Amino acid sequence: MTNERADGVGQWTHPFRAVLWDIDGTLLLSEPMHFRALRHTLATEGVEVPDEFHHEIVGRTAKVVYEKCRQTFGLSMSFDQWRRLKYSYYTAHAAAITVRPGALEAWRMFEQSGFRQALVSNSDRIVVNANIRVLGLEEPGFISVSINDVVRGKPDPEPYERAAILLGIPAQQCIAIEDSPTGAQAALAAGAHTIAWLEDRSLELPPGIQPVFELEAAVRELLGKIN
Repeated sequence: MTNERADGVGQWTHPFRAVLWDIDGTLLLSEPMHFRALRHTLATEGVEVPDEFHHEIVGRTAKVVYEKCRQTFGLSMSFDQWRRLKYSYYTAHAAAITVRPGALEAWRMFEQSGFRQALVSNSDRIVVNANIRVLGLEEPGFISVSINDVVRGKPDPEPYERAAILLGIPAQQCIAIEDSPTGAQAALAAGAHTIAWLEDRSLELPPGIQPVFELEAAVRELLGKIN
C-alpha cells in the first residue's frame, strides 16, 4: 500500500471517492485458468509449457504473452488463432474459477461506505465479461475497462486513467487494488492510491509500494482514516 498521501497531522490530504479493481488474481483466482488455457492452446502445436513460464507473463496483455510464447517456443500460429483457442477454452471453463477469499467482502465494505467501484483489466473484453458473470457483478451502468478499450495496457497508466474518466473522478481520488507488479506500476503511474494485495510473495513491487496480505484488515484501517 502506498502511504505518501498523508499529511503531517495524520489526516488524508483529500477524500477517496472510488475503488478501481484489477480482476485476474485480485478479485478472482483466475490466473491458473489463464495458464491452463495457454497450455491447452500451445499443446495444439506440441508445445509443453513449464510451470515457471507463468511468472514471466503474469499481469501482461494478450499481445505481450503471445509474442513471449512465439519467441520462447517458436510458435507458428497467428495471434488471432492463438487468441481464439485460448479464449474459447477460458470462457468454456470460467464457471470453475473461484472468487479470491476476502475480495467481495472488501468490495462490500467499500460499497457500504459509499464508494463507486469499477474494474480495470489487461484482459480482452470477452474474458472480462466472463469474469464479471462469475463475480455476479452484472448490472446496468457497471463500468469496466478491458484491453480493447485502450491503446496501451498495463503497465501503462492508460487503463486506470480511462476508468477514472468514465467515473468522472480524478485518478488521484481513486484507490486501485492490484495483485501484480505490472498492475501496481500502472495504477501508481496514474496517480491512484495503490494497494498491492499479493498472493505470490515472491513478486517484486515497484518502489514505494508495500505489499498487503490481509485485504479486509487493510481496507478497514484505510476506511478508519478517511471516514
